[in-house]
Amino acid sequence: MDEPINFLIVDDLEENLVSLEALLQRDGLAFLKARSGEEALEILLKHDVALALLDVQMPGIDGFQLAEFMRGNERARHIPIIFLTAGTADTKRRFRGYEAGAVDFIHKPIEVDILRSKADVFFNLHQQRRQIQVQRDALEVSTKALAAAANHLEEQVRERTAELGAANAALKGELETREAAEAQVRQMQKMESIGQLTGGIAHDFNNMLAIVIGSLDIAKRRLDSDRARALVCIDNALEGARRAALLTARLLAFSSQLPLAPRALDVDQLVGGMSELLRQTIGEHLRVETVMAGGLWRAFVDPGQLENAILNLVINARDAMPNGGRLTVETSNAHLDDAYAEAVAGQYVLISVTDSGTGIPADVIARVFDPFFTTKGVGKGTGLGLSQVHGFVKQSGGSVKVYSEPGRGTTVNLYLPRYVGAETGLDCETPALSAESARAKDGEVILVVEDDEKIRFLSVEALRDFGYTVVQAGDASQALAVLAVQPRVDLLFTDIVMPDVNGRQLADKARESRPDLKVLYTSGFTKNAVVHNGVLDPGVALISKPFTIDDLAIKVRLVLDGGGVNRPG
Repeated sequence: MDEPINFLIVDDLEENLVSLEALLQRDGLAFLKARSGEEALEILLKHDVALALLDVQMPGIDGFQLAEFMRGNERARHIPIIFLTAGTADTKRRFRGYEAGAVDFIHKPIEVDILRSKADVFFNLHQQRRQIQVQRDALEVSTKALAAAANHLEEQVRERTAELGAANAALKGELETREAAEAQVRQMQKMESIGQLTGGIAHDFNNMLAIVIGSLDIAKRRLDSDRARALVCIDNALEGARRAALLTARLLAFSSQLPLAPRALDVDQLVGGMSELLRQTIGEHLRVETVMAGGLWRAFVDPGQLENAILNLVINARDAMPNGGRLTVETSNAHLDDAYAEAVAGQYVLISVTDSGTGIPADVIARVFDPFFTTKGVGKGTGLGLSQVHGFVKQSGGSVKVYSEPGRGTTVNLYLPRYVGAETGLDCETPALSAESARAKDGEVILVVEDDEKIRFLSVEALRDFGYTVVQAGDASQALAVLAVQPRVDLLFTDIVMPDVNGRQLADKARESRPDLKVLYTSGFTKNAVVHNGVLDPGVALISKPFTIDDLAIKVRLVLDGGGVNRPG
């Protein structure tokens, strides 16, 4: 039977010790309880502890002093610490706690679900560490056994040459065992990295969901009594939802799964058009300079995503120059040869963003593109900005390179593939349209196909609010049945990812009988139905989930008027 995992609870009140033990009780978990810092020290020197829950205010050695001792002790320095306090945790006290090694503060009275979820994280982490240690021990045993086998083999070669073949076979088997053990360790390390990534995603999403759920809950309570304040809460919920949507887009960009709509682009024109936005972003204490290359090639890239990438780099540069400095955005043509291993040799359009800021240490540069890695303070960065830029540029067939010198500044180079093709019809822009003007005309009929009932309801109601006649279906078979009996359908608005028959297959079947039928796709993740090699198919009109009602109305109007495609054919 596995040895239980120990949690240390330190509180000078017995009833608090009993209460915490009752709240956190679970299989495989044991509790070591102390009513003073001195008693806790004795326990720490004798037992293996996975998590320490420390009361801040105690007679004698208080929680901060106990934490400082733990960080100075080789046996206890790696134990995670959560402070439990009934007092106010002002900035000074929090700083002292985090300086002493705390990973969190929890206020009394304790919210049970929060405490349990945090405790479960450290319980599971300790279990994983034990498992890794078991694997390491097994690897050590295998290594020693391999060394012994090798020594034995040498002795057998000297003494009994006739047994050499059998000894070699045994050695090969031992080597395979070692490789298998090393592969298991590598897998454990991968799982640890995945755990860090999912933990960061869960942290940010939980923060955003807290805004959405809390704001809607308050709005529901105040809807009848204080409508104005309820509307403010609803706006807060929408802002939280927008932030969650932005995080999802960044994750898709990091994983190179964002549906791109590249086209031939004049990068000088795009950067020049961003000049005022860049000045507003960096503030008056910084100087910004744009250096445009004469005769710059056109790049083949998604304009909207490129704007986001440049803005991300500018924000990082701004944060690296808290005391002022100079920011330069420069364009040029570039040739990469086979010696440049990070991209295919050829011609590229280069965008360089240079700052005169603090620079990046060499040991940090290797990690700047890791998701959720940030050197900024708590609440000042998600750690997804550069990973989003890296994922987008790689998906576009380009490359990113960072050059930095501490104390001198940083340059980030974006290499984007050169566009080679006809010069006609380039840089076409979608005509501007407002939601107020995006209403139905002449009794237009839209067929909405969505397998998620609640999303289908929202889409149907939104389109009806803009004057459209709407018919609906829950899957492709229902949609084809509707098309068979409905005399007029002007637009098919369909989800892409559906069971059995996806949205692209549905559109192809529908156009067999209605070749002029206009189609607008929607999805939160497009897979390979309308996206191939990370690029949206030509001539496809797509609105990504989540979308606002105004965005939907404008996109529908554009498609019905003969436009709206994300990437022209």
